[in-house]
Amino acid sequence: MSEPDAPAGGFRAAVARGARALHPDQRLAGFAALGVIASMFLPWWRDPLSGLSYWAVNRFTFIELALVLVAGSVLLMLYGRAEGRGFHLPLADGTLAAGAGIWCCVLVLARIADPPTRVLPDRTLDYDLRWGFLVALASGVLLVVAGVRGRRRYHHGQGEALAADVDAETAHAWGDPAQPR
Repeated sequence: MSEPDAPAGGFRAAVARGARALHPDQRLAGFAALGVIASMFLPWWRDPLSGLSYWAVNRFTFIELALVLVAGSVLLMLYGRAEGRGFHLPLADGTLAAGAGIWCCVLVLARIADPPTRVLPDRTLDYDLRWGFLVALASGVLLVVAGVRGRRRYHHGQGEALAADVDAETAHAWGDPAQPR
């Protein structure tokens, strides 16, 4: 038996309804966060000996974990706002999304600066870069753009604390509070 309050259609229908409820800047931030997560399954490294490509999840470190957690937290925030849940955060949603994007870019650049290595008896070889990191970097930049656009469009001139309170009270961040859902 199904619950009387349960939405029809299951998880995919709930995600589709949530995406339609979001504003364009929020959807852009959601796509960017999904891009960061999807980039983990793209080739980031090439083994210097065998020539095989490795996904980011094949060489999973703190940096890849942090990227997934940051992108997942943005998606969780957007899902909560799409469901109409009001919760207080220390900063406005757009500012948090922009900060998450900046942090993703910093993490990707740190990962590029410190590639995995292959230790041989006579020398140490660094893995070569592949194109997957570019998707993660572009998704991080897109997340910054979405956050800044949302913050400027919906909270232009407001202080950060006031904008965060408006986001929590309207339960649909970056939107016009006078506009019905």
